[in-house]
Amino acid sequence: MVCADRDGNRIRIDRVDRQAARLSYHFLNDELRVQEGIQERSIEQFLAQGWYTAALGKSL
Repeated sequence: MVCADRDGNRIRIDRVDRQAARLSYHFLNDELRVQEGIQERSIEQFLAQGWYTAALGKSL
């Protein structure tokens, strides 16, 4: 899943661990290629950062 914030930054969510309430993601460049190393956050922290997701089959 690809998410974006208000500034146009995009990430790819790689893994969601619901039991631990954590997720892992990578930042993406303009060509949607991995830009930085893997990031890991609690789901609560991630949602507090204001990332947007697109509906299935739609673009951001």
